[in-house]
Amino acid sequence: CMGLLLLCRWPLSYSQWWECEFITEGIIDNGGGFRDSLSDVSEELCPSSGDVPVPLPFFVRTSNQGNSSSDTRDMYVPNPSCKDFPKYEWIGQLMGAALRSKEFLILALPALVWKQLAGEEVSWSKDFAAVDSELVKLLEVLEGLDREAFEFMFGRELTYTTVLSDQHVVELIPNGGSTMVRYEDRKEFIRLVQKARLEESKEQIAAMRAGLLRVVPQPVLDLLTWQQLEKKVCGDPEITVTELRKFITFEDFPPDDTRVRNFLEALNNFTSEDLSRFLKFVTGRSRLPVQIIVYPERANLNALDLMPQASTCSCSFFLPNYSSAKACEEQLRYAVYNCMSIDTDKNAWD
Repeated sequence: CMGLLLLCRWPLSYSQWWECEFITEGIIDNGGGFRDSLSDVSEELCPSSGDVPVPLPFFVRTSNQGNSSSDTRDMYVPNPSCKDFPKYEWIGQLMGAALRSKEFLILALPALVWKQLAGEEVSWSKDFAAVDSELVKLLEVLEGLDREAFEFMFGRELTYTTVLSDQHVVELIPNGGSTMVRYEDRKEFIRLVQKARLEESKEQIAAMRAGLLRVVPQPVLDLLTWQQLEKKVCGDPEITVTELRKFITFEDFPPDDTRVRNFLEALNNFTSEDLSRFLKFVTGRSRLPVQIIVYPERANLNALDLMPQASTCSCSFFLPNYSSAKACEEQLRYAVYNCMSIDTDKNAWD
């Protein structure tokens, strides 16, 4: 990469990009807080739950999130109405930093976005169904209608307008809101809709790519497919117990220890979402790969069924003694869903 100008660089010895202090949490950030902050950034940009509002204006939910028949219901696209391009460039820089490191920025974006970030061509037939599958089907039906069916379904109501992902109505031609679509012009209308929707976030994605290229050399980016780019930035969304066990090391346990057996049996009953929560509880990350070390709980050697503890900075999990695998599963599940504060380094009010 000789002769390439990269404006955002850092020494190879740096394992984190910033240091965090969380208000009301007793944390000394040696990496765990930083990783947790990246997870928080991801959640604020593209919330994983469809039941919460999107707190920041940079991404909007795709139409498929309200469509129960779609298999891509968790996706977001850059907000066509948001013109804060320096912020999009900064998001691209974060994505580039994730690509060059072992960290993840989990953004639920469809192939339509990743392909443009990777410099690949996009097409309506291959890519837009992941954004708005109902519109894709509607335009297919519209193209195949005969004149009588067209007049019956649309009459004089269809105009040269379309609704973008941010729910704003835009005109496809000058005075499109007052211009009716005639049957013989329906294919031109379809072409205009497809063009408008495919390019609705074009400027925002261009800014993200510009930020990405401030951190990652373009020859390197050119070597990656969009799938590889997504995985390097976001990690693997699917977690299995078999895959997770490859990254777990047990320290200071005797062979065939009951605590280990109960722990592994408990994990076997976890879903992919549960395992993701477990990863975040222990490491601050919610996707693999990340190395985890499991130690015996030493503070209360004779106690049973205690709540587990973890150190996100060292990616360490401290396993108590449980009366059964069921008890282990219940305590572990409660911890990973309800105990997300980092508060054991110091007094939260120091």
